[in-house]
Amino acid sequence: MDEFDFLEEKAPRKRFRLGAALMNLITLGIVTATLAAGGLFTYIFYDPFSAYNPFPPVAVTEEPTATDAAPLPTEEAEASPTATATSTPTAVPSATTIPSVTPTYVPGSRYGIQNGSPAALDGSVFYPNRGCNFMAVAGQAFGLNDAPIAGLSVQVTGTLGSATVNKIGVTGAATAYGNGSYYEIELANAPIASDDTLSIGLVDGEGKSISTPLTFDTNASCSQNLILINFKAQP
Repeated sequence: MDEFDFLEEKAPRKRFRLGAALMNLITLGIVTATLAAGGLFTYIFYDPFSAYNPFPPVAVTEEPTATDAAPLPTEEAEASPTATATSTPTAVPSATTIPSVTPTYVPGSRYGIQNGSPAALDGSVFYPNRGCNFMAVAGQAFGLNDAPIAGLSVQVTGTLGSATVNKIGVTGAATAYGNGSYYEIELANAPIASDDTLSIGLVDGEGKSISTPLTFDTNASCSQNLILINFKAQP
């Protein structure tokens, strides 16, 4: 037997590799940065107004949807009942200017009330934060091809409780109702019952009627504080 068979072989020493250690440190740094960035993005997603968000969202002011029309003639104003102190809510003033909407209607057209109008709805479907704190009339105008028409003036006149109403909205100006050319005219800051004391219709740029006038009722119920009235072009 050879004498070298009894000598133990020594295991080779592992060399310290600087490059491998450096790559491990870089990888650890990348993983840590990725986790930190992911946590920051998640925090900003749930709180976009946080001071850590370099591009916070900008609040958008809701565009006004209705306005008071021109004053009534002197004779009619004098004939209107004088408002007295009462617990019944009165009509709320609307915006002072009519929103600018690009018209898509054909001048000279006549309009009627669409089948199914008027209909009383629960306004909280569109304004969940307002609850029973308003009453309004809203809707659309449709052409002969059933396409919504923008730029038409909608006027409501008459009396509501002890208040005289003379307000105008514009189709296409009310954006809270989704896609389409909706108008909205706020009538009061709470539901008020009335019986054919309000009239609604479309008017042209000179204030002349271009639709069949419609008198409508309102209800004191909070679940019927939004009256839907649509118009349809006549052949």
